[in-house]
Amino acid sequence: MSNNRRPLKRIRQMILICSMCVVSSTHTFAQTTTQPDSSLAGQHTAFVQPKHITLKSFILPSALITTGALTSSSEFDQKVKGKRDEHFSTFHTSVDNYLQFVSIAAGYGMLINNKEHSFWHYTEKVVLTEVMLNVIVQPIKHITKVPRPDTGEPTSFPSGHTTQAFAGATIFCDEFARHNILLTATAYSSAAAVGVLRILNDRHWASDVIAGAGFGILSAKLSELIIESHARKHHSSYNNHL
Repeated sequence: MSNNRRPLKRIRQMILICSMCVVSSTHTFAQTTTQPDSSLAGQHTAFVQPKHITLKSFILPSALITTGALTSSSEFDQKVKGKRDEHFSTFHTSVDNYLQFVSIAAGYGMLINNKEHSFWHYTEKVVLTEVMLNVIVQPIKHITKVPRPDTGEPTSFPSGHTTQAFAGATIFCDEFARHNILLTATAYSSAAAVGVLRILNDRHWASDVIAGAGFGILSAKLSELIIESHARKHHSSYNNHL
């Protein structure tokens, strides 16, 4: 295969992977919302359908992932890289290595003297999301083999730092900032800053960052669905023993 066809092959692979992620998300959603437990009949509907996670929750991450896949190894990436090289050729910072965890750390700060939220419930979300994003991102990196813009190492797509940052921001917002626009804007601005810094550091292409944002949100939303499903089953089992 000629060199100019290899990027097209990688893009096809990434689109297939993105499609599988979307299908998996929809399937998980269907299992947890369209098959109510018969033992819950007559009880509060909050235990039949998720309170916060709906099918619409997966539209944005799916769009980001697909956009990242379609623009990978494209003229768009080259233009962004060119602007970076023109204006920020000597830029370097390690702030993004720490900024990616700020939202999760802020969440633990919000738990101090806060009786409305559970330390263990929040930690369960964090741990499950971490497992989810690593299970998703690491195999994709090795399958797509997109070279990094600085070293050429074939582990560029998607951006792990950006995935981590947006996953943390999503957990934080779902738990503490659902009705607070200022906290939501701050959390996601922090996550977006990580993506920008990855580009300015020449560690990732723009498409890696776009897809990473999608994978981060997707990981957090899937984890929330799993936790909600488990909570409903636990509630059902508890009522059956009353």
